[in-house]
Amino acid sequence: MDTDTFQTLFERLPIGAYRSSYAGHQLRANAALVALNGYRAEAEMLANIGDIATEWYCDPQRRKQFTQLLSDQGQVVDFVSEVYRHKTRERIWVREHAHQVCDAQGVLRYFEGTVQEITDEYQRQLDLHASEDRFRAMTDLSSDWYWELDVVGRFVRLDIGSRSVNLGLSQEVLGKTRQQLPQIALNASQWVTYQALLDAHEAFYEFEMPIQLDSKRLLWHAISGEPVFNTEGGFAGYRGVGRDVTRRRESEELIRQMAFQDVLTGLANRRLFMDRLQQALFGMARTGQCAVLMFLDLDRFKALNDQRGHSAGDLLLQQVAQRLTACVRGVDTVARLGGDEFTILMEDVDADDQLAMRHARTAADKVMQALAIDFDLGGDAAAQRYACGVSLGVVILRDPLASADACLNQADAAMYQAKGNGCGGVWIDADARG
Repeated sequence: MDTDTFQTLFERLPIGAYRSSYAGHQLRANAALVALNGYRAEAEMLANIGDIATEWYCDPQRRKQFTQLLSDQGQVVDFVSEVYRHKTRERIWVREHAHQVCDAQGVLRYFEGTVQEITDEYQRQLDLHASEDRFRAMTDLSSDWYWELDVVGRFVRLDIGSRSVNLGLSQEVLGKTRQQLPQIALNASQWVTYQALLDAHEAFYEFEMPIQLDSKRLLWHAISGEPVFNTEGGFAGYRGVGRDVTRRRESEELIRQMAFQDVLTGLANRRLFMDRLQQALFGMARTGQCAVLMFLDLDRFKALNDQRGHSAGDLLLQQVAQRLTACVRGVDTVARLGGDEFTILMEDVDADDQLAMRHARTAADKVMQALAIDFDLGGDAAAQRYACGVSLGVVILRDPLASADACLNQADAAMYQAKGNGCGGVWIDADARG
């Protein structure tokens, strides 16, 4: 993509986009990010921001965690933080996506990514959590427990009330660090974050730890602690409390699934799919690769529901979802938009048009072959074979400046072209510029 095209994309993004140095200096900011920070022009904003960590993040430690994640993984996804609207100092919440950009020798040049304000969304989550906490406070006794660590992080005390934290008896924990307890299922990066909290010798709050007792259920404990100093002012360890937050985490996960997953099939829903499609377009701007978008519709689905009932229709949709998922790579996205409409998004296909087209044809053939096999709508009863016709529209996505809605409309039109040519057909829109 030429420089002018990238500059246009950068400026027209509806959410904030930026480049920043590892040291925390703002290098570039598009119009949306400039406005988010309360400024009128990029030059004004860049001139006023000296250090992102101390001037933008309400908690400067978040910048350290951000750079650590980038260092460990090369990218950061859904990094949520409380920040200042830089010029006005208003506190807001944002979600960041970012990745490293290196030169040909692999040397880090800068970070770049997007910033989206989610203050209202975050406040709704806080309100929901507050409501859940009030309900639990009325019905449950306190589940807090007390703990103390020595100067090297080993347990020297663990007082557990009637509600056990399931880490075993206190005597089995004493003398061990949390890292030595196999039930705690933090990954390497999370352990680094936890140790950094202790090394900072500062108070910390609600650090959540997953506890894997067996293969049946994952528990979550939230711990808060403060440093202990001796009479000479030397660091002597930590003391704090912990509590079981499993039910809250499970509620959050259920809410997330309801927001982004189709309840019947477990596939991505329209909301999540459109977000993935937009992210794919952003990725095309960086890589120059094409993507493939498929839109399929089950033929005579309404007649099936009318003749055999909605339970048969639901079984068919679930089995279609399973077969579609088996046809694609793990990095591809399969979604149910609603009714009997499904979409497949295949990213990073190829930069060459002919190779991308060949990949699209191969993938379409694989989908059609998978769905050509009879389905069993008998459920737990005797087998009931059902042959399902499918109309499949395919579009090669080449233009990263196209909107997600326009791309989906092109794939929908290709599907209707396939349906118009007779049930059970495929139409590949080779001329689409979306």
